[in-house]
Amino acid sequence: MKETSPLQNDTREYRYIDSDPLFASYRDSLAQRRVGIVALDLEAEFNLHVYGEHFCLLQIFDGHEAVLVDPRRVSMDPLRAFLEDRDLLKITYDSASDRALLFRTQNIRMRGLLDLRPAVELLEFEKRGLSAVLEATLGIAPVGGKKKYQQYNWMRRPLDPGAIVYALEDVLHLFELQKHLFALLQEKGLLERYILENLKVQDLDPQVGRRPGFLRTRRFYSLSSRKQALLEALYQVREGYAQGENVPPDRVLPNRTLLDIVDEKVRLEDLRPGRGITRGVFSSMISEMIQARDGEALPRETSSSRPVIPGQKDSAGVSP
Repeated sequence: MKETSPLQNDTREYRYIDSDPLFASYRDSLAQRRVGIVALDLEAEFNLHVYGEHFCLLQIFDGHEAVLVDPRRVSMDPLRAFLEDRDLLKITYDSASDRALLFRTQNIRMRGLLDLRPAVELLEFEKRGLSAVLEATLGIAPVGGKKKYQQYNWMRRPLDPGAIVYALEDVLHLFELQKHLFALLQEKGLLERYILENLKVQDLDPQVGRRPGFLRTRRFYSLSSRKQALLEALYQVREGYAQGENVPPDRVLPNRTLLDIVDEKVRLEDLRPGRGITRGVFSSMISEMIQARDGEALPRETSSSRPVIPGQKDSAGVSP
């Protein structure tokens, strides 16, 4: 189906693809037109409105036609074949988080990427976000209300017209940006270096299995070993309940509150549920946390134990 584009000052149409037959037809169209390069981006949910990470929308522009693909309606196998196709060059901007999300959630490895972020880094732009780069290079001002859609619920259907504008803007100018950046790279003798840096982007395995960022901060490593163990235990209990209720973990119990608990600034017994969880479920969670706090599984606090921050050495000269 076709919908008229709501893009400001733009009469271009876009296609909304929400079925396997429509996506197959689109791929046939690319082949018939001998399209070998597209601009690509995606939108996702990252624990803002529901629990976990979710691939929500795929934006594609081939220089003539703009397309929005709904991965909640199109099967993942044809999407995987498209995203992993080495014969189709895909212009992206700062694809690291998109690559990681697709690999973690769908076991998809994006191939054939032309990521423009390394070019911006080699050219030493002061501001390196896509909106700032488009404004600095092409004079394209950011779309109005951009901040609003940076935290938009991309799981929602139908999509808000303003959200569609926001999503498409991330791909509509990548062809022009690529030409502009390549001219600058050529002028400064950096094109070969960029080619290498772009290959490195794809050679890196997407980051998976890392400890949550919350458990890798300096504040975490400044805690004693017992408090670290308690914080990890409380974190796991909180995550289990957040997943069970399908709500963002921070709505169940914010990270800062977990830290206040282990620092004994807040008592578990004094906590009350917020808007993300019912009283009964919250009570069960607190009971589990109290058991974790009072349990024998946690290491004992000793006068000789002190926290070791990664990169520092302990008393034996060993780095963690």
